[in-house]
Amino acid sequence: MYLSRFKVKNYKCLGEIDVPLTPIHILIGENDAGKTSLLEVMAAFYASGTGPLESAFPGPCTGRELVFHGSYDPRVELSAEWTASDGEELPTSHPRVGYGFSADFSLGGSKCAFRERWVGYTEIPGGYYSERALLGRSKTDPSLEDLVAKDVWGKLIFETVKPAYKYSLDAKAMAIPAAIDPARKFRLDPDGFGLPTLVSDISDSDPHQYIQLREDFCSFFPQFKTVRVESENAVERKYQASGEYTSSSGVGKGIYFEMQSGETVRAQQASDGAILFLGFLALAYLPDPPNLLLIEEPENGIYPKRLAEVITLLKQLVNRTEGVRFPQIIMSTHSPYVLSHFEPEEVTFLRRPADDPQGPVSAWPLRDAPNIQERLGKEFYLGELWFNLSEEELFGDA
Repeated sequence: MYLSRFKVKNYKCLGEIDVPLTPIHILIGENDAGKTSLLEVMAAFYASGTGPLESAFPGPCTGRELVFHGSYDPRVELSAEWTASDGEELPTSHPRVGYGFSADFSLGGSKCAFRERWVGYTEIPGGYYSERALLGRSKTDPSLEDLVAKDVWGKLIFETVKPAYKYSLDAKAMAIPAAIDPARKFRLDPDGFGLPTLVSDISDSDPHQYIQLREDFCSFFPQFKTVRVESENAVERKYQASGEYTSSSGVGKGIYFEMQSGETVRAQQASDGAILFLGFLALAYLPDPPNLLLIEEPENGIYPKRLAEVITLLKQLVNRTEGVRFPQIIMSTHSPYVLSHFEPEEVTFLRRPADDPQGPVSAWPLRDAPNIQERLGKEFYLGELWFNLSEEELFGDA
C-alpha cells in the first residue's frame, strides 16, 4: 500500500490541508511555504504508531510551539489514507484504509497526549469514511497494535504506520568512510552520513540480501562490476543533545566500486548520482525497510544531469512489481529541473495567502491547474511552466 492522502489540521503553519499523494511525489513552493513542516509532521505521524507520542514530534519544544500559530485550540489532528498498489493483494476487500488521531498539547512543558484515535476505510478516493471506528478517547490509550489487534484491516494499518525516514541527503557525506557506531546500526544520519556502515550492516545481517543489493545496483549502473565495503580509518561523529556533533577518527568502513575495466574507485571519487542511488537502495534492502522516505531538496550539490538520472531510476524502482519492495518517496524541491521529470498528478504546490504572509498554508495539487495537460507539450515542460508562470496564471481563479 502507499500513502494516497494525508490531512493535517492545526500543526505549525499548516492550518488545515488535504494532500493527495502518489507512490513518488514532489512538494513545491516558496521558502516558508510549509514543505518542511509537512514532511516533519508526516514523520511524526508514522512514528506515533510504534513509540510514545511525545517522542514522535520534533524537539526541543515547549507548550504549543507545534500548534498552528495564534490558535486557541491545543488540538492537532492528523489522518491518512492508504491505497492498494497495482497488482497488490490485500487481506481485506476494501482497497483503501485509513487511520487518524487527534492530540492535545499542554500549555506549559512538553507534554502531548492522544485525544482520539480511529480507523476506517473508503470506497471512493478522497471520500468520507464509509465506516469509521473510534479506537479510544483516553489519554492513557494502549498501543496502536493493541487497539487494532482483532481487526484485519486494522492490522494492516499497524504494519504500515511504522517509522518513516526523513533526510536531507548530502552525497559527499554519504561517501565518507564511517566509524562503526552501534547507535547507528541499520541507520543513516539525517544528511546520509554512515552509508558504508549501513551497507556493512546489511552484509553482516543477510549476505544473500547484500548480494541482491549489489546486483540491483550494478543492473542500473552497468559500468560497475561490483560494490564492496572494506575496513579502514574512518570518521567518527559524536552528537550533543542539541543535535550538533564533533568529528574524530576511528576504525570503520569505506565503500569501493570495481569497474568493468578492473579499476577500483573509492566512494569519494565516484559520482554523486551513484552514491545517492546506492543509499536509496540500501534503505530498501534493510531487514525492516521503511514504508516511506521523506527527502528534502535532493538537488543540493548534485549536477543536474546526474540528478535526472537518479530520479529516473527512483521512479522505476518505486513502480516496479518485481524484486525487493521499494519505499514510497515524498520529496520537496526548489528545482524546476527536478520538477520536469514528474507528471502534474505527482506534484503538490504549497503556498500562503498572497495577502497574508503569516496566514495558513494551503495545498494545491498541480493536477487541478486549469488546462495543465494542454499546456504541457505545447508550451513548456512542467518545471518551465512553474518557473515562467505566476500562481494566478497557473491556477486561474481556483
